[in-house]
Amino acid sequence: MIKFKNDRLINIKSGIYLKGTITLDSIVQSLKKHPQIKEAGAILTFTGIVREKSIDGKPVKAMLIDAYEEVANKSIEKICTELKQSEEIIELIIVHLKGEFNLSEELVHVVVASSHREEGFKALEVAVERYKKEIAVWKKEIYYNGTSRWIH
Repeated sequence: MIKFKNDRLINIKSGIYLKGTITLDSIVQSLKKHPQIKEAGAILTFTGIVREKSIDGKPVKAMLIDAYEEVANKSIEKICTELKQSEEIIELIIVHLKGEFNLSEELVHVVVASSHREEGFKALEVAVERYKKEIAVWKKEIYYNGTSRWIH
């Protein structure tokens, strides 16, 4: 859940969240309150959404995302901690949503605040590639013909 103090948004952490509890805008606004944000020259974002076709071309109607939260959150934390070792990376937040999603709905946000855009783009790309391989999240494609399939 998003935490509020005196009706003000505070410190969104990386991790697994239920669909509808967090938005890209809330992540960016939280990041702008980071104590070192004045050192940033860029905030870069990646948002993954549900596409209309599976990798093998089947028409997708919806997607179900589930996660082993404890393990997934540890993996996300590890990715963020390692990428923040660079002096250029001020903050990196990975938020993966879970629940049932329709086409074009947002599944994941990766947000990087960096001193310079070049280092930020590099960290963003590495974070996206790593979360896709390393976190314990399961995706079930639901097809128009009534069938479904869990995918890697």
